[in-house]
Amino acid sequence: MAQKVDQATIIILDIGKNTSNDDKSEKSFFENAIDCTKRIIERKIMSQGKDLLGILLLGSKKSKNNLAEQCPGDFKRIELFIDLETPSWKMIRDLPTAPTTAKGDWFDALIVAADYFKNCFSGYKTQNRRIILMTNFESSSKLDESQFERVLNGFKEEDFQVDVIGYDIYTDTYKYDDVGYIRRLVDGTNGVSALFDDTMRYLVFHKRRHINPMPWNVDLCIGPNIKIPVSSYIRIKDESVVKSWTKAVRDTVTGSASTTEAASKKTWYINPENKDVIKSPELIKGFHYGQELIPFLDVDKTLLYNSGSKSLTVYGFTDAKRVQWHNLNGDGLSYIFGRKGDKKAQEAVRILVECLMESNLVGIVRRVYNNGNAPRMYVLMPVIDSNDYVCLSMAGICFKEEIKYMAFPQIEKVTCNKEQVDAFKDLIKAMDLTNAYNDDYDDNEAFPIAETISPSIQYVLDCIAFRAMNPGKPLPPPRKDIMMLFKVPELIEKNTVDIVDKLKTLFVLKKVEVKKRNKQVVANNDEMVSSFKTDESIVNDLPKVDLPVSSKSVKIKSIGTVDPVNDYKALKELGKPKKDLISEMTNAIESLFHSNLDGHCTKALDAMKVLRTESIVGDPSDYNNWLRNLKIELLNRKKDDVIELIKQKQLNYIIKDENILSKYDSNDADESQFYEMDTAPNFTETDISTEVNDFFNDM
Repeated sequence: MAQKVDQATIIILDIGKNTSNDDKSEKSFFENAIDCTKRIIERKIMSQGKDLLGILLLGSKKSKNNLAEQCPGDFKRIELFIDLETPSWKMIRDLPTAPTTAKGDWFDALIVAADYFKNCFSGYKTQNRRIILMTNFESSSKLDESQFERVLNGFKEEDFQVDVIGYDIYTDTYKYDDVGYIRRLVDGTNGVSALFDDTMRYLVFHKRRHINPMPWNVDLCIGPNIKIPVSSYIRIKDESVVKSWTKAVRDTVTGSASTTEAASKKTWYINPENKDVIKSPELIKGFHYGQELIPFLDVDKTLLYNSGSKSLTVYGFTDAKRVQWHNLNGDGLSYIFGRKGDKKAQEAVRILVECLMESNLVGIVRRVYNNGNAPRMYVLMPVIDSNDYVCLSMAGICFKEEIKYMAFPQIEKVTCNKEQVDAFKDLIKAMDLTNAYNDDYDDNEAFPIAETISPSIQYVLDCIAFRAMNPGKPLPPPRKDIMMLFKVPELIEKNTVDIVDKLKTLFVLKKVEVKKRNKQVVANNDEMVSSFKTDESIVNDLPKVDLPVSSKSVKIKSIGTVDPVNDYKALKELGKPKKDLISEMTNAIESLFHSNLDGHCTKALDAMKVLRTESIVGDPSDYNNWLRNLKIELLNRKKDDVIELIKQKQLNYIIKDENILSKYDSNDADESQFYEMDTAPNFTETDISTEVNDFFNDM
C-alpha cells in the first residue's frame, strides 16, 4: 500500500559559474540560493509535516540522473544530489559551499525533475508535486517552440507545479530570451515567482503543519429523551512547542544522534533486605501518600469510580452573566456542530443556539471524552457571527476549589476633572491598534487577533535549529525579526509623545518612600562578653558596637525570643491585654522549643514557668489548652525529650488543687487526656430525596 504524503518537492539549485559574483561586497546569486534552500529545508523540518524533499544540482561537475544514463551526451551537468526523502539536518550540512566552473541547461533540469517524479518516484501517494527552480537564467537553454509546447502539455497533464525563486520573470523587459518560456511555464502550471528577499521574508517565521480537523463525535444529551448527534472540533488548543523528545546516543564525530547506537531504559525492583531482584509476577502497584506506600491490589479496582461511556450531558442552563471569563479554564476551546450529513441534528443545534442567544443563557455540561476517562465540566456558549456561522463553543469551567481568592489594598477614590479625563481619552485614541499604520501598508491594524505570531514559540524553534547545526555552541539571542514583534508601531509612538507629556503635567506623582524596619537586638553586656571567650587578637578585630545598658532604654512592642521573660514583664507593666501577652508568649516558647538554640531549652522552660505562674492566678484554661496542643505537636515531631523536660521542671497542666477552675484532676493521666475531645461523632440519619439519588445514578 502506497504511503500518503502531503507534498513532494524537488529543488533545482543552480551552482554553475553563472551564479558566482566577482564583486565581493555583494552576496552572489549562489549564496542567496544556498541561504534560501537552507531556510526551506529548516522550515519543513520544524513543521514536522509529511513532506518529501529532493535536490537537483544544475551546473554540477557530475552528470548523475536517469535520463543522462539513458541518453549519453544529453542532460549533462545535472546531478541528482538528494533523492526525495524526509527533510533532515544532514541535507543542510551536505549542501555545496562554492559554485563550480561548469554551466547547465535549466530546461533540461526541469525535464529531469519531471522524469524523476514519473519513473523513479514510487511507493508514495501525493497529489501535490512541486518543482522549485533557482537560477538567474544567465546560462541559456537550447529549446525550440515545439519542444516547449510538448513539455508544457506534459506538465499540465501530470499536474506539476513549477515555481521560480531568485529572478523576476514578470518584468516588462527580459534580460534573457529564456525568461519568456519560463514565464509561460509558471503561468501554465499555476506556479509562483518571487525574489530571494520576498521569499526569505515569507519564510522568516516557522509555520506549523496544517492538520485536517478530526471531529469528536458524540450525542448531546438533554434530559432523558433528547439526544442530538453532534461533532466537536478543536478551535484553540494550548500545546507545547515540542510534544515529545526522543533520547539518543550522541555521535562523537558528527555531533548528531547516532545511527548505530540507541538509548534504552530499564527499571529493576530490588528487595532492600537481601538485595535480590524481584520478578514481575511478584510486583503489585501502589500509591505514595506522604512517606507511606499504599498497595493497590486487583481487588481494589472494583472500588474505583467508573465515569461511564463517552458522553456529553447537559446538566442545566444558567444566565450567561453568571459565567464570567475568569471562571473558564482548561487548555483550549472547541466548536460543536450538528453531525455532518445529519440535517435534523444540524437544525436542532441551530435552534438550540438561537434559543440560548435570545434568552441570554449558557449550558453546563459534563463531558467524558472516552470510556473510563475522568469527567470534566464545561460551559456551552452560543455562537452566531456575521456570516451566519451557527455553533456552540465549549470551554472548561472551574470548580470552587480552583479559584484563588486574593485580597487587594483599598484605593482612595480620586475625582478627575474634565481635562484629565479627556487626556486619557486622547491617549486611548492615539494608541488604537486598528489604525497603527498609514496608508502605505496593506493593512492598518497592528497585532491582529489570531494572526499575531508567538515570539516565544519562534525563538524555541530557532534554538532547536541552531543546536542541531551547531552542537556545543551557546544559544544565540533572539533574531531581529522576532524582536520586531515586540516593537510598538512608529505611528503610535509618534502620536503619543505629546499626550504623554500632557499627562505628566496633569497627574503629578510623588515618590513614596518605603520606611525600613529597624531591627534592634536587646542583650546584656555581661552575656555578650561571656559569649566572646576567644583570643584577644580576634576580639580586637571585631567591629565596635554600642550596646544598650538595659532593656528599658528600648521600647518593646512584642515578646521576642531573645529575652521573653523580661519582654513579658515590660509589656505587662505597659498595660498590654493579658490575652495578647499569652498569645505572644506561647509563640515565643514554641519557636524556642523547635529551634532549640541553647541545647537545653532553658530559655523556653524559664518562659513557661513565668507563664504558668501567671496562669495559676487567673484562668488556667488558656495555658492547659496550649500545653495540650504543644505536646501533640512535639509527639508528632518525635521530641519526647522535650516533653520529659517539661515533666521534670513540673510545668505540666495546672490541676484543680492549684486552681479550682481547672478541668484536670492530676497530671498522671495526661497522655489519655490528649484525646479526651476526640470522640467519635454520632451517626445522624438523613433522608435523601429520590431526585438526588437519581441525579447521582446518572453520573
